Parts: sequence; C-alpha cells; structure tokens
Amino acid sequence: MCNCCPPTVNALFCLWVQSGCSKATVAGALTFFPPDPPLYKFERYNAEGELITDEYDEHDEELNPVEAVGDNENGDEDNTTTNKQYSGRKPSNREITSAPSRKSMAREDDDPNDEEEDDDIHPAKALTDRALALRKLAKVKNQQDAKDDANNVTYKFIPDPRLVRPPSYSGNLEAVKIGPHPKTKSYIAALVYRVREDRLTDQTKTIIYSHGNATDIGAMYFMQIIMAKGLQCNIIMYDYSGYGESGGVPLEHNTYNDIEMVYDYALDNVVKNKEEKNLIVYGQSVGSGPSCYICNKRPKVGGLILHSPFMSGMRVLTPSR
Repeated sequence: MCNCCPPTVNALFCLWVQSGCSKATVAGALTFFPPDPPLYKFERYNAEGELITDEYDEHDEELNPVEAVGDNENGDEDNTTTNKQYSGRKPSNREITSAPSRKSMAREDDDPNDEEEDDDIHPAKALTDRALALRKLAKVKNQQDAKDDANNVTYKFIPDPRLVRPPSYSGNLEAVKIGPHPKTKSYIAALVYRVREDRLTDQTKTIIYSHGNATDIGAMYFMQIIMAKGLQCNIIMYDYSGYGESGGVPLEHNTYNDIEMVYDYALDNVVKNKEEKNLIVYGQSVGSGPSCYICNKRPKVGGLILHSPFMSGMRVLTPSR
C-alpha cells in the first residue's frame, strides 16, 4: 500500500494484485453495479408444474461451495467444477457480498467493551471481498441452473412489489434461462415478451434489449411492457452475467458471451422463420457495448439502436464531459 495514494487507487491496486493482475476484474468492479437486492425473482417449478419451495442455507458447509470462480485476461470465468451439492433458494447478492464487521463476527463470549479501532473495513478490502464473493455466488448459481436444466425446471417472473404496476399486456410473457455458455457454463436470465399469435406476421420485429448498468429486468419491466404494446413487437430483455437471476460474473467479456447466447436463442425460438432482418439490437448505456459487438459479429442483423451510449469509459470516471 502507498500512503500517498487516495484510498480508491489503493483499493484498485489491491484488487488488481489479488485477482492475479486481471484487468478484466478491475474493469468489472468499476463498471458493473447490479441492483442489490434484485428487483425481481424467478419462481421455480418442477416438471409436474409444482412450485419448488426448498430453501438454500448459505451457512451449510455442505451446500455452500468455497471455490471462487476466477477469470483470465479475456474475462472468461474459470469453469472449475465442485462436487458440493446444494438445492433451493440461492442467496441474494446482499447476503453473500455484505462484508461483516469485526463486531458482527465476534463470539458471544467476547468482551463487548474490547473494541478494535479498525472496525470499519478498508476500501481495498471491501472491493476485493466483493469480487471474491461475486465469484462464489456465481458458482452457486451456475450449479443450481445446471441442476434445474437437467430436471426440466421452468420459471415464473415475479416483479418486486415496490415497482409500479405496468399496464395490462395482451401478449405472452415468458421467463427463461438461456444457456449454458460452452466456456463459462453460466445461464442467463431473460424475459421474452411475445406478440399474440393472431397478431404475428412475417414482418413482426424482435428486439434484443441490453439494459444499463445499475438496473435489471425487474426494474425495466414497466418500460418493456410499454414498448411491446406500442411497437407490437417481440422483446427479449436479459440480465448480464452476475445480475439478478443470471449466473456468472459481471465482466465486460462475459457481456459479449451473454448477448451471443441471447442472439442465437432469439433466432431459434422467437424470430419467425429465423430471418435476421427482423431482429433489432437495442443497447442502452453500458448495453451499447455488447450491442455494437454482436452487430459487428452478425452483419445481417436488421438494425441497431443506441440509447445514451458511452463514448469513452474515461468519461464515466472523470468530470470531463
């Protein structure tokens, strides 16, 4: 540590060293801030249509994998597997990422008057703890999603009750998990807003919507209903790796993996006759990155919309506009 450097610089340097000099990890820590807790959840139903109500105990050593999911310089997650088994509810980001203070970790027989001067966690430790905790959470989600996939589990979207109720929607709303990605083994949570079958035509467009940094598919629920109704189009709204019900770790390279999976899913399951000309890519804010990436990879796409895109990552971090 350098005493002459600001705490933020020290924190970033510490994160860079503890992550194995991974630039992707530092960039992810600066760029991605998923809502905590998520503004929605997916209820899980077994193959017989029965609600799965088993609970996940984050304190159970047999259910809580201890391996951290790493990443390489390309931002790929380390898909090392673990033989730990678990089931039920996945812990929220807040449950796993909240760093306990010394007081909260004290044993009952400790002297409450014996306080440490360094109760407050140093920014460097908080940042590195958050990165490691996100990888542990990713491991849990990836394993749970793989187990659900094997057991033909289906999902139902439940928005946070604090959200404003959207207008009625005559189309179909489907909650899905897309994946697994061949490298990271993660699944991506998505909502598919489908036009009613009797209104579907050969010209019906499908929009892949990549949202901004500090939001998720729950927070965007109201807006997507308005868009789907007003434009009479299909919309696929998905969460990036590490957001909401999606597995994986929130890293730049993983957002490219995410949108590639969503694009292929859209062609195979949503776009009529798999015609790419009817597929529109919409990127808002940080979502403009993966949106531009996929349009470069798939030049036959029907169109690209950029909503308040970023011109430079440095403009996010500096007062210069």
